[in-house]
Amino acid sequence: MIATCLRTTALVAPRALRGSSTRLTGRTFSSSMTSRNEKSDILKVTGDTFEKEVTRSAKPVLVDFTATWCMPCRMLGPVLDKAVKDDGRVRLVQIDVDEQVVLAGDYGISSLPTVVAFHKGSPIDSFIGAKNASSVQEFINGVIDKSSKDPQ
Repeated sequence: MIATCLRTTALVAPRALRGSSTRLTGRTFSSSMTSRNEKSDILKVTGDTFEKEVTRSAKPVLVDFTATWCMPCRMLGPVLDKAVKDDGRVRLVQIDVDEQVVLAGDYGISSLPTVVAFHKGSPIDSFIGAKNASSVQEFINGVIDKSSKDPQ
């Protein structure tokens, strides 16, 4: 079973409605689940920095579309971070869909977490839902394989 959060409920509902006991995707989330305490080196990308950090990158880039209230996103983040640091062949950036609604809409993000791999500014692969470390590494290997077949 793949753990995902539906984005549409969260993006349509005003922030004030997503407080301590708002119903999202059929479950009640407490305010303690909405704050992010973990430290991360993942670069947060905005509409203003997307072109520089993603489309102009020399390396393939994994873009993690996420939200602070999304528990599967919070589980996947550290797995992606470790896999990218251990591998070194790709970069990882993160986009908060609540803050970057236009970017999320531009790429048709309808479920969270969604990870889209970009190479030379174009999406080349993606997955939806939380994955374990070995599945993430298989995804990275596939991205590297696809990007290396692209003529320079």
